[in-house]
Amino acid sequence: MRRKPWHKKIKHGLMGLAEQAGLFRMVSQRLPHTGQRVYVLVYHRVDSPEHRPWLDPVHISASPDAFRAHMRLIANQYHPVSMADVLAAARGDAQLPPDAVLVTVDDGYRDFAEIIHPIVREYGIQPTLFVPTAFVGGRELFWWDKLYQAIFWSRKESISTPAGIYLVDTPEHKRAAVESLARFVKSQENEAALALVQELYEQAEPPFEPQNSTLTWDELRDLAGQGVTIAAHTHTHSILTRVDLDRAYQEIHFSQQLIAQHIRTALPVFAYPDGKIETFNQAVEDALRLEGIELAFTMMNEQADLAQHNPLQLPRIGVWKRMTLPQLHWRLTHF
Repeated sequence: MRRKPWHKKIKHGLMGLAEQAGLFRMVSQRLPHTGQRVYVLVYHRVDSPEHRPWLDPVHISASPDAFRAHMRLIANQYHPVSMADVLAAARGDAQLPPDAVLVTVDDGYRDFAEIIHPIVREYGIQPTLFVPTAFVGGRELFWWDKLYQAIFWSRKESISTPAGIYLVDTPEHKRAAVESLARFVKSQENEAALALVQELYEQAEPPFEPQNSTLTWDELRDLAGQGVTIAAHTHTHSILTRVDLDRAYQEIHFSQQLIAQHIRTALPVFAYPDGKIETFNQAVEDALRLEGIELAFTMMNEQADLAQHNPLQLPRIGVWKRMTLPQLHWRLTHF
């Protein structure tokens, strides 16, 4: 087992002591309140790896117990807000409370209804669920889960790909191959990238039967009735700068259209797949504006300031499984 370096242990220990002493909270309370700032958290899955072994566990943002601790922290020491609150503030119709936090979740996996929603409802938190509409209620895997299965259930000791030759003879080599190939896939044109993943997936013959891993429209509609905002994350989860502009617009338009059709309402908000700076540009922003999108969320990893940031480039703070509660609390300060 790999041990943490001593300096990281000291850092984590000091952060834990600072969190327990209330120093993070003290820093936040001394900041000027503008009514325009919000911490936007983004989760992907909240689950146990063994619960759904056909899905890549690296996309688990937190265990159920850790997620409950996160929501307790937000409910007790911050001001949870909804997407409607953020939209009203962006329009100048209202102000956000100090230390506002918006909880968002990407992709629409089943654990949202089974684990995430019961916990947020217990703490009075109204999250936003960004869904790629082509995957709602289907058995088609996201490409990253196909890639995970393709590598971890490969019968070969090595595989040859356009990105190079990878050893896949140990769990460590398999994980390294998945991470390297995922970066390569994201850098390629959409159709070629998906074709590569599909080819590897078909060669591996993983032992899993097709599974319903995402929520259905009926389930999403029920969640919307309980205060969850269902919002667009494209139709097929394509990175919009990896497809032509017409396709990018259709990804935006069709996802908004389907949400409006099935949920009865679709707020003019959007989350970019992957969300890094190379996944959007001026042409994509123009397509969003053409569709009437007012707020679009990235993964730029800082507090969002509605008065300062481009409304179509609002940052979100990613939460990942190794993030401790003190680390999350630290991220929810102006530093």
